[in-house]
Amino acid sequence: MRRDELGICLSHEMLVDNLDSTFTCIRAYKAVANDIDDLPPLLAYPQMKGKDVLLSMKGRRKLMWRADFFCPSFHK
Repeated sequence: MRRDELGICLSHEMLVDNLDSTFTCIRAYKAVANDIDDLPPLLAYPQMKGKDVLLSMKGRRKLMWRADFFCPSFHK
């Protein structure tokens, strides 16, 4: 799982592999950032399943999605 200075990088591919996993402190940022330190989130959610994050991403592909924590699902 890739992480950068904003948190865990949430990509379509990673979320498809973790549909039932839980992510907390999810944020979406403007995709082109000049200064990471002065980058307010455009959207924020306290907790979501991977499938719900994917639904929220639809139509908002130009945003960078990040989460603070990942709780894997044990249902396969």
